[in-house]
Formats: sequence, C-alpha cells, structure tokens
Amino acid sequence: MSDLIYPTLDLFLYALKTSLNTTDAETKKNQAAFLAQLPPIPPNTQFQEHEGENEYLELIEPARRIDFISQDKTLEGYYYPVRLNDTYGLQIDCSINNQTETQPAKSFTILKTEIEQKLNKELAIIGQTWLLSGWLPENSSRNPEEIAKDCYYALFKDTSWQPEKGTFLDGKVFEIGHSQYINQSQEKVTTLLKSNQHHVVIAIYPHRESAEQAAEFYKDWMGLFCYRSKIAWAYWQSRLVKESLLNHYKKIEENRKITNQINHWQSKQSFTTSRQVLNNVDNILQQYTIDLLNLSFQKQIIEINLSNYQLRLGLIKEKAGQNNQLDFLEKFSDIANKKYLPQITKDIENMQLGLQLLEDTINATRSRVEVEKAERERNFQELVAVAGAGIATVSLVRETAKDCKDIFSQVRFFCNYPLSASLLLGIIVGFMVWWLRKRFR
Repeated sequence: MSDLIYPTLDLFLYALKTSLNTTDAETKKNQAAFLAQLPPIPPNTQFQEHEGENEYLELIEPARRIDFISQDKTLEGYYYPVRLNDTYGLQIDCSINNQTETQPAKSFTILKTEIEQKLNKELAIIGQTWLLSGWLPENSSRNPEEIAKDCYYALFKDTSWQPEKGTFLDGKVFEIGHSQYINQSQEKVTTLLKSNQHHVVIAIYPHRESAEQAAEFYKDWMGLFCYRSKIAWAYWQSRLVKESLLNHYKKIEENRKITNQINHWQSKQSFTTSRQVLNNVDNILQQYTIDLLNLSFQKQIIEINLSNYQLRLGLIKEKAGQNNQLDFLEKFSDIANKKYLPQITKDIENMQLGLQLLEDTINATRSRVEVEKAERERNFQELVAVAGAGIATVSLVRETAKDCKDIFSQVRFFCNYPLSASLLLGIIVGFMVWWLRKRFR
C-alpha cells in the first residue's frame, strides 16, 4: 500500500568531544572517532573546528554538509556535522529520490538499513534520535496515525506503539521515547543505543509546502535532541556513580567490622591489621569523595541542559507559530524536573551521610593505631630499661670479679663461675626493674 510521498529518515546522533577531566589526547581521539563517521571530504571543502566555546558550530566549510553517496541510485541524502559546545552532533539524512510518487511505509526499512551501513561502530555516542517524515498524497483517506504506526514498525518491529501526540506545521507529530537505558548496565546501554530504539519522532505532513517549511527546523531539532540526550545520559551516569558509591559504602562496613574485631586479636596482629584497615579506608575515602563530586557534576549537567532544552523548545514554538501543539515535548522536561533532579539531590544527601561515616571510621581507626603505636613504643622503652639494668649489673660483676673471694667469701659459686653468676644477677636485677616499673606505672 502506498502511503507517503518523499519518505525521509534523519538520524541525529551525539558524541562527547570533551567531558570531566578529559585529557588533550582523549579529546583528539574523540575528534578522530567523529571524523571517521564522516565520508571522505570532497575537494574545496574542509573540516574546520574552531577552539573555544561554540553554542552551535557548523564543521564543514563552505558547503556545511557532505552529500550522501549510495550504491542505490534511488536514494539521496547528506551528512551535516556540527559541534554544540562540548558535544559533536551529526545529522545523517536519507530519502527516496522521488518527490512525485507515493511510497509504502516499508521504505523506511530500506532507509534505515542504508544509514546503519554507514555508521562507525567505534564511535561512542551518548544519545540519538530517529526523525521520520513525509507528506500525504492529495485526497488521502488514511488516518495519519495509522501511517505513522506502519512507519514505526518498519523500523522497530519488536516494540510497542505508545506515542505522545501533537501537531506541527499543520501536520501530525508522534513521539516514542523509550528511556530504556535508565537503570541498566553499561553493556546493556551500549546495546540499546546501537539498536537505535530509544527515541523516535514521526511527522506526517498534509502537503509538500508543510514538509519544505519543516526542513527549516532541522537546526532547532539538532539542538533540542542534543539537550535531551545529554540529560538522559547524565541521569544514567548518575545511576552508575550511585552504584559505585554504594559499593564503597559496603567496603566501609567491612572495614568497620574488622576494626571492631581487633580487640580480640593479639597485639602484634592488631597493630598490623589496624594499619592495613587505615590504608584501605583512606583509599576508599579518596574514591568516595571523587564519586560524590561526580554525582553533583551530573546534576549540574542536567540542570544546564534542561534550561537549554526548555529555551530551545520555546524558540521552536515561537518560530512555528500558534497553530501548533508541541506540549508533548515538555513531558520530558517534566520528567527531568520531577524525577531526575530530585532523585540525584536525595542521593547526594544520603551519600554525604556515608561520607561522614567514612570519616568517623578513619578517625576511630587512626586513634586506635596511635594508641597501639604508643603502647608498642612504651613496651620497647621498658625492654631497653630492663636490658640496660641487666647489662649494667653484668658489667659491674665482671669488674669486681678479681675481688670475688673477698666479697663472696662464703659463696664460692660466684667466684668459681663468674660468667654464669653475672648473667644470673643481670637477670634478677632486670626482673626487679621490670617489676618495679610495672608496679608504679
């Protein structure tokens, strides 16, 4: 069944150029990965990236875009790369090269396959959006939502059709936003992003004039979808950071249990274990503090991009005029305001309590180590005192050995065995010194 004229599929994908603590080498690597996503740049055209902050920078000069080259001559399209501050954005456009005859909804399957064949699998993206569009033939009797549903299933067969609905330039617009990578592992998120199932917008226009007018909004969609991707990505990052903080907390509890058991161990083992626990907790403290700062950083990313998202959406509404219904796009900002930000704020508060627990554990362990260290030093001093007394006694006895018979005339043992006698006296004197120090401490 023929449904649409000039079916067009646009993929908006985003990759970070820089992030928190990105080195120059990593920045260059990110740039190289993004460049690898582009086809060979034609003559008299160059990739030009100016340094510094740029809210919206077109990277191909002077043409601004590179034509889409396909083996299938019935297809046409282009690449449109930009940089939005710290993020690369790329629009890959592919359409049926026929603006007069109607095409079936399954044409989008061909377009999606063509685009996917040209994707660089090594490019680490933070988000992407599929935009499907086309216009109805004259006197079309089909419901635009039914056509949109067929187009959607031409791209994603194993998903549910639960769209948000609106109007744009007299056309019908449908959004299917699956935040599938929230609360998922990193490996699962990568798979979901590669399968291109997380965000889809479908626009069915009543005639060619509306579709041509809609093409003037591509830059606006580029910015809006970028802010959306960064918000969702930052929230997912915050879930990973929270998981890391919880793991640190578990390690803290393990070290606290070890600290509480130290009193039952022998002194030497106790001191060694206490020092080891202190080193472990110090390392955990460093990682915990870094993660806590990272959690706050993700919150700031959401706040900044949420403000940008709302501002860009307002500009789109103003540019499109009053006869448009785009309130469904505000639902995402409501989710960010009512779910993402409060959740991260609560997590920060809870994890700060964990930081206090960590600091208390360090202080208690450090105090225990200092006490045990002082005890070991005192025992060593006693050993030195006792040994010194014994050695002094031995030396004194040996000095008086020549007068032994005069001094010990009644006890011949001291004179007959001077070495043994001096050692015995040294031991006796040392024991008496130890006993007296112990008694009067």
